[in-house]
Amino acid sequence: MTPFLSTPRLLSLALWLAALVAFVAVSVETSRTRLADELEVTGRTLHRLISQRVAQHDAHLTTLIALSSGAEPAPTGAVRQVMESISRFYPRIAWLALVSLEPEGAASGAAGAGQGSAALGSPGASQPAGGTSGPTVSVREVVDVPSGGGVDLAPLAAEIVAQVRGRPGVHAAGAGHYLLAKRAPEPSDLAVVLMIDAARLVEPEERPGFAHLRISLDGSDLVDLPADASVGPGILWLVPPHFEKVIDGEGQRLLLTLDRSLPLAALVPPGRLLGFAAVAGLLAAALSFGLGQRAAVKRSELVARAAEARALLQERETLLAHASRVNAMGELASGIAHELTQPLTALLSRSQAALRLARVDRPDMAMISEALDVNVREAKRAGEMLKRMRDYASNKAPERARQDLNAIVAEVVALTRTDLERRGVALVLELGQPAPEAVVDAIEIEQVLHNLIRNAAEATGSGGTVTIATARAGREAKVVVSDDGPGISAEVLPKLFTPFFTTKADGMGLGLSLCASLVERVDGRIAAENGASRGARFTVTLPLAGGPLAPEGRG
Repeated sequence: MTPFLSTPRLLSLALWLAALVAFVAVSVETSRTRLADELEVTGRTLHRLISQRVAQHDAHLTTLIALSSGAEPAPTGAVRQVMESISRFYPRIAWLALVSLEPEGAASGAAGAGQGSAALGSPGASQPAGGTSGPTVSVREVVDVPSGGGVDLAPLAAEIVAQVRGRPGVHAAGAGHYLLAKRAPEPSDLAVVLMIDAARLVEPEERPGFAHLRISLDGSDLVDLPADASVGPGILWLVPPHFEKVIDGEGQRLLLTLDRSLPLAALVPPGRLLGFAAVAGLLAAALSFGLGQRAAVKRSELVARAAEARALLQERETLLAHASRVNAMGELASGIAHELTQPLTALLSRSQAALRLARVDRPDMAMISEALDVNVREAKRAGEMLKRMRDYASNKAPERARQDLNAIVAEVVALTRTDLERRGVALVLELGQPAPEAVVDAIEIEQVLHNLIRNAAEATGSGGTVTIATARAGREAKVVVSDDGPGISAEVLPKLFTPFFTTKADGMGLGLSLCASLVERVDGRIAAENGASRGARFTVTLPLAGGPLAPEGRG
C-alpha cells in the first residue's frame, strides 16, 4: 500500500472519491443513453404527426383538382367554399389558389374576352422555365383564399408547368413558408397551389422544449426553434444526440431534425449525486472506523511488543551497566585506596597528637578540640568516598531527580583524578554558570562521564589534556568531554555507538553503546565529532530542567 493510502481515513476518502467518479461515469452514460432514446422517440412521434399532416395536404390538392377539373367541374363559388373550409380547419395552410397555366397569347385573349381574370402578382408576366428558352407561360388566377394573400407565382410558372401531372411539387416561398403545387390531368391547364406555414406543422404542445427543432427544405431552414433557455448549454466533449428523418410525403422533400444538448445537471442530477455521496460517505466512514479499529488493535499489539522488548532491553542494559561499574571499580580501586590513605593518615596523626596533649599535666583543651574536629572532618571525607564507591558499584534502580550537572562532574572528577594523574593526563574544567540542571539519575550520568573521560585519557596519553565543559544552550544542557589526542578516523566515526564495535585489542565494544542507551533513557542524545584542530569531542545533550532546584527524589 502506498504511503498516501496508509491510513484508514485517506483510504476511505480515496474509495469515496472513486465511488463518486464511478457513479458520475455510470450516470453520464445511462443518462446520455436515456436522453438519446427519449429524443429518438420524440423525433419519431413528431415525424409521424408531420407526415400525417403533409399527407392531408396532398389529399387537399387531390380533392381540389378533382372538384375543379373533373368531367363536370364544380362552379367557382363551390370551389371557393371548399377552400375556405380547408383554410378554416387547417390554419397551417396560409393560402390556397386555383390557377390556370396558359400560353401568354391565350391568357391575353381570355382577358380580352372579359372573363375577369388577372395574373397573380404581376398581371400578364411570363418567365422561362429555370432561365432556359421555351414557351412563355402566364399564371391566371381563378380562385384564391384569402384573396390576394398569396405570393407572386409568375417566377414559378415554368417550374409548375414542368411538374408531372397528378404529382405535387414543393417550392420555397420564404418567411418560413413553402408552396405545394399540383397540376390537373390533361387536357386541363388548371393547377392548385397551397402555401404552408411550416411552423404550424408542429403544434405548440407537441414541440419538445428540450431539443433544437428544425424543418428544412432543400437545405434551407423553414423552421428553426431552439431549445428552451432553461435547458442550458451542453458539455462540449460529449456528442449531443441527433435525430434526422425525411418527412413521408409524395414529392414533399422536407427534413425534420432534432438536436438535444447534454447539460451536466441532466446527466448527473444534483439530488441523486448528493444522495449517493451521502450514502457512500456513510459507508466510507464506517469503513474508516472499522479499519481504524483494526489498525488501533494492531498498533496496541505492536506497542505491547515494543514495550516488552524495551523492558527486556532495559533489564539487560541494567545488568550490563552493573557489570560495567563493577569492572570499572577494579580500575578505580587503586585511586580510591590512595584517596582513603590521606584521611586515614590525618586521623592517625591528629589522634596521636591529641593523646600526647591529653597526657600532659595541664592539657591544652583547645588544641585537643581542634585535633578532634580535624578527625571528624577526615572521617566524613572517608565515609563520602566509600558511599560514592558503594553507590557506583550497586545495582539499585535508577532514581531520576533534578541534578546539578556541575556537581555530577565534580563527583566524577573526584573519582578519576588520581587515575588521570597516574596516567600523566591533565584535567581542565570549564563549568558554566549558572550551573545547568537536568532530571537524570546521577549514578548513570556519572558512569557515562567516567567512560568518556577514561576513553579520552587513553586516546590522548601521557602529557595530554582532557577538558570537561558544561553549558546551557536554549532549552538544553550540554556536557562536553574533549581531548587533544589524534581524533577519530572517518571510517570509525559512524560506528562508534554500535554495540560490540571497538578499536581496542582487549575491548568489548559496549562502553559507548551503553553510554548512548543511558543518555537516551532520559530523552537525551550523545554525539561524537573531531575537534577543529585535533582530538575528539563527545557532547552529551540533555533536556534542561526549569524552575528552582528540587530536592533529590525518584523521577
